Amino acid sequence: MDQNIYFAYDGSINSDWVARYAVRLAGNIQAEHLSLIHIRNGAVSDKQLDIKIAYIAALCSSHDIELKVSLLPKSPDVTATLLQSIPAGGDTYCICGARATSRGKGFLAGTISQKLLRARRFNTLAIRVVNPGLLGCPANVMFPLAGHPQKFKAAMPFLLMFLPCLHKLTLLRIMTVHPLLFRYLSVVRSRAILQRGTRYVQETMAEIARETGNSTFTMEDHVRISDDWVKEILILAGKVQTGLILLGASDRFLESRFYFSSKIEQILRQTPCDVGIYRKI
Repeated sequence: MDQNIYFAYDGSINSDWVARYAVRLAGNIQAEHLSLIHIRNGAVSDKQLDIKIAYIAALCSSHDIELKVSLLPKSPDVTATLLQSIPAGGDTYCICGARATSRGKGFLAGTISQKLLRARRFNTLAIRVVNPGLLGCPANVMFPLAGHPQKFKAAMPFLLMFLPCLHKLTLLRIMTVHPLLFRYLSVVRSRAILQRGTRYVQETMAEIARETGNSTFTMEDHVRISDDWVKEILILAGKVQTGLILLGASDRFLESRFYFSSKIEQILRQTPCDVGIYRKI
C-alpha cells in the first residue's frame, strides 16, 4: 500500500521545525511527493510564506521528493477545511505541530492538532519540537507502552517510518499503581507485577523484530512500577538521552481536557526532547 504524507503547515517557526520531520518521513518511506497544505491566517505575509515554502521545497529536493503545495483561503473553521482537503483512509498520514499558542493554553488540548487526532479520518502525528537540531531524524526513539491487548499494532506504522534513522529503540512499560496502594506493595506483589510487565514488553519486542527484519537498531526494555507514569517517562527520557518520545493518543485523552492538562500536557510541557502524539485509524 502506498503511503501519502500531508503536512498541515501554519507558517510558524515551530511548523518550520516540524517540516523537517515531514520531509524526512516522506524520504524514509520513499514517497514521490509531500503534500503541504496551508490555510492563510494573516500571521505570515505572502512574501514570508513564499520564502518559507521555497526552503521546504529545497529540503524535499535534497531527498528527491516533489513538494506539492495547496494554499487555501482563510477559513472560519480550519479543522473542517483540513479534513476536507486531506483524503481519508489508512494510507494517508497527516503531520502537524503541537505547540502552545498563547500563555496558559495547552500544547495539544483545544488545538487543531487535537481535533485532527480526534477525527480519526487518517493517521495523524502531532509533533512538539524541542530540539530543532535533530533535523527530524532522531536516532534514539522511546515508546511508552500502555499495555494494549493488540500490543504494538497501532504504533508499528509510525515506527517503520522512522526506521532509516533509528539506532536505538527504547520500550518502557509502566505498571501503574494507585498512589494510596503504591507505598504498601509487598515484595511478592511487586515481583508479580514486574513479571507481567516484562512478559508484555518481551512479546512486543519479538513482534517488532518480526516486522523490522534484519534492521540494525538495538532495543532496550524497561519496566517500572509507579504511581506517576508521567514522571517515569520524563526521567527515563533524560537518562537514556531519547531524541523522540512517541505516545499513542487514546479516546480517553482526546475527549477530555482534564486528562490532557494533567498527563499528556505535562509531558509536552516538561519534556527534555521532541514528542510525537500519534493515532492510527
